This record gives sequence, structure tokens and C-alpha cells, in this order.
Amino acid sequence: MASSSSDNQAAYYPIRVVSSETGVNAITLRAWERRYGLLTPKRTAKGHRLYSEADIRLIKQVVSLLNRGIPISQAQAMIDQEGDSPAQPSRVASGDQTSQWQHYRQTINHALQQFDEKALCETFDEIAQFFPIDIALRFLLVPIYKQLKDNIRADLGQARLRFYSAFLQARLALRLYQSDNNAVLEDCPAVAVVNFSQQDEVPLLLMAVLIKQMGMRPIYFNGLMTPAQISEVIHQQQWQAAVVQVPRALESGQLNQLHSLAVETGKPVFACNHDAQDTDKLRSAGLIPSGDDVQQGAMNIRDLLKGFQA
Repeated sequence: MASSSSDNQAAYYPIRVVSSETGVNAITLRAWERRYGLLTPKRTAKGHRLYSEADIRLIKQVVSLLNRGIPISQAQAMIDQEGDSPAQPSRVASGDQTSQWQHYRQTINHALQQFDEKALCETFDEIAQFFPIDIALRFLLVPIYKQLKDNIRADLGQARLRFYSAFLQARLALRLYQSDNNAVLEDCPAVAVVNFSQQDEVPLLLMAVLIKQMGMRPIYFNGLMTPAQISEVIHQQQWQAAVVQVPRALESGQLNQLHSLAVETGKPVFACNHDAQDTDKLRSAGLIPSGDDVQQGAMNIRDLLKGFQA
């Protein structure tokens, strides 16, 4: 980060720089300040927020706690208890730790039972305000999606899955195209995110949102594309990689098409949302399997592409 000196040589950073450094968007940083008093940034003469190195360390501590499943409502108390090294989340009772997630889970499930779009929207907006999207997805939104898929044979199970899937796709697409960090992402690895299956596109959108959150620039394509179309667009645009949602239970013809895609592009081609039993087949075809864990898959893509850039 570029630094400037003021107030006895202390360095202060604008909110866009802090957001890029910590992965927490500006809306969430402001919400943490207003509702929980987690931050007290300085202000310029025009009222713009400026954050210190200590503020950035604090934000990273909060994110570390959230990544362990500790709700934001408990983060400040834990940091106060543990000073600069919040290593033992057990100091907060497990019931307290889970109460905020449980509240949101119950609210969303009730909205789904009633097909209550208004309640679903209001709850999602509140969650998006207070939590980084990757953490909200991991601990709340994706588990609910998987739960609905597991209960698809229950009364109205299919309808509730489709209702939630449509809602989640719309909100994830909106999140994908928010402009918070678009300027920062201009020089980041550009990744085509495409669908080569008839599956629900929620997992693919999840992947696109997560890789954006992790500092890459996803270019998302809605709807089914053939390997030839994918290859052509990557060649013409010179993007660094592709993430392809592949069919479950791959047929030999589809695998041959994916192999041709990997060979023709000469770029890393990541396969996502595939059956575990197809992992070895995908590797043999020259693709990089990411499995069913979208979060881990996004981190693997980030690590590999940053390795190529190094």
C-alpha cells in the first residue's frame, strides 16, 4: 500500500485501499463502525474516512474470527478479551457464538417456507451489510442451498429450491457487478466463468463472486456454452484462465470436448461442481478439478493463478 505521513508520521489510508487490503467492502466497513463501534476512523476536512495501520490490523482480526464461524456480534468482545492475538474462540460460549447465525438461518428458512420474497430480501440485505460475502456464503447461504437440495423430495421441496435458487442467482449476479473494487481488479487475473452443463448456475455464480472477492476479475457468461465457443472467446480476449461448470457423470464425448478445450487454449482450465468420481478423468483430460467445495476451489484457483503471475 502507498502511504502518506500525517499526525506525527502516522500513515492513514482511504476506505478503498483498506477494502482492497482486507477484502471487506466499504459498505461493510461503514456498517461495522455504525452498528458495532468496531472502528473509529479519522475524517478529512471533507468528511472522508481515513484508516490507520491499527485499524487495518483490527479489521483482519475481525475477518479471522468470522472465518472461524464467530458472528460479528461477538467479535469485539473476543478481541477485547484476547488483545492482539485472538487465538482461542472458546472463551465465548458456543451458544453465543452461533446465536446470530442461527437467527439468520431461522429467518431465511421461515421466509422459504412462506415463499416470502420481501423477508428474504430484507434478511439478505442485512447479512450483506455486516458480513463479507465469502463468509456469509460459507456459513449461511450455501448450507441453506445444500439443505434445500437434500430435501428436494419433501412437500414443495422442489418449489422452495427453485424459489431460493432464483433469488440467490439474482442477488449473486448483482453482487458480481457491484463496482466497489472494479478499478482495483483491472490489473488482476481475468478468468472466464462459463457453463458446460445443464446444472443450476448457482454454484457457478458462487464461484464467480468468490474469485472476485479473492482479487481476481471474473468474466461471467450466463447459459450453456460449447467448448469451441469457450476456446474462441479465450483466444480472442487473452484471458488468463477459464472456470467451467461441467456435467455430472461425464460422458466420454463430453470429456473429449473438454480435453480439446484445455489443449487449444493453452490456459489453465478449472472444472467445478463435478462428481468426485470424475476427478481423475478430468485430470487426464488436462483440466484442473476443483470439486464440490466452492470456497476451497476458489482459493485453489487464486493460489495457482498468482503463482503463474509471480
